[in-house]
Amino acid sequence: KYVSPALAAICLVLFSTCSNAQNDSTKTELSPTEFSTQINTMPDEVLIDVRTPGEFAAGHLQNAKNIDWNGAAFESEVAQLDKEKPLLVYCQSGRRSDAAADKMRAMGFKNVLELDGGFAGWRGAGMPVAGE
Repeated sequence: KYVSPALAAICLVLFSTCSNAQNDSTKTELSPTEFSTQINTMPDEVLIDVRTPGEFAAGHLQNAKNIDWNGAAFESEVAQLDKEKPLLVYCQSGRRSDAAADKMRAMGFKNVLELDGGFAGWRGAGMPVAGE
């Protein structure tokens, strides 16, 4: 069958709009309380602190793995993780984890959740801190 280019273009635009709307509606930034709930209810999650080793040593979330966003090995370390498992990511304020989460999604990770406000927001909400 022949499909006119105009009809094909309209269908493509409609399909793209629907799939983008679905992706945009998925919340990826979680409040400290929501982030804590995810940590406690998702048995297979991987908790990643993308701050520097010095920041990590001064205090971090319990069971977090430190993979420094600014480190030379960031991409190779992340590539070793299971792309099917949920990743919970945070930094100090949210900027580095946002960039890291975008990179992880581009690498094929399906479920990347970020701590809104970062470690500072976590601490400000009175949540538990390890390693202090």
